[in-house]
Amino acid sequence: MFAGPDYSVIHPGIFPHNVEAAELATIRQWLQFDHEAGWGTIEFEDNIPDGYEFPEKWRFPDDRFDARDIIEDNKALLGEIEQKRLQVLQAGYKLSEVRVNEAGPGGLEFEVDVSNGTDGHSVPTGFDAERLVFLEVTVTDADGHVVFVSGDRDPNGDVRDLHSIYVHNGELKQDKQLFSLQSKFIVRMNRGGEREQVLALNYSPDPLPFLRPSTRSTVLLARPVGARKHRKVLPPLASKTAKYEVDAKKLEGTSGPYTANVKLVAQMVPVNLIHEIQGVGFDYFMSPRDIAEGVVEGAQVLWERETEL
Repeated sequence: MFAGPDYSVIHPGIFPHNVEAAELATIRQWLQFDHEAGWGTIEFEDNIPDGYEFPEKWRFPDDRFDARDIIEDNKALLGEIEQKRLQVLQAGYKLSEVRVNEAGPGGLEFEVDVSNGTDGHSVPTGFDAERLVFLEVTVTDADGHVVFVSGDRDPNGDVRDLHSIYVHNGELKQDKQLFSLQSKFIVRMNRGGEREQVLALNYSPDPLPFLRPSTRSTVLLARPVGARKHRKVLPPLASKTAKYEVDAKKLEGTSGPYTANVKLVAQMVPVNLIHEIQGVGFDYFMSPRDIAEGVVEGAQVLWERETEL
């Protein structure tokens, strides 16, 4: 196995690739196999309701049992690669202990370092504008009530940065203290200004959308002329300090001691990328919501720290 930051979000009968799965059914037939409902398990097969209808391929219990065996084998492989992926990411990202700078009636201040554990390349690497690596921070009071949060998600599963649809629409406030290593594309506007974009495409105020052809070789420059990338990655062995402040107003009506929980989370892509490309559709009859839920579910907590403030 060759572990990396990506993970599967499709039906476990299709991936990992399995010779027995290919011999048993086609991809279209596998997509009809409801593994989440328990097809092929003793518990399900012994309690099938009257009138329950199966697709033609899966009418016979023996086929469902065979499919379930393949599903379980594939799930075991997915679990194994998940652990290897965690090991790879933990080698690349390091999280220090939380340092408390202030804890009193005037508010709370604390910080934590995120470091690149490798001497070979930056982290994230590769498609660093699509790699979501961030800190999820929660501060609770003595009764367990949340008084501060950063790195939480909107209903779509995005962090509350400028690419969140909910933040963009004004339904949620931007997370001003968010720590993220995701680089951002900056594109040039029609009259000289710049703005962040999920994709490196120029945004035009013209009522008719169009793409401006490049006047220079994109291949030689390795990027479009009208776009650049705001790099937020960590160079080899480098580190960045995430600093957090909780003002006194948020502590009113609460009592200490307070507890800060910090998690370093890695996710292969942000949900807003799915929103941007959904117009072309997805394979395996998956909806954008199906993809988004799989992406968020596959996110891993690499490190976790907790301290009393």
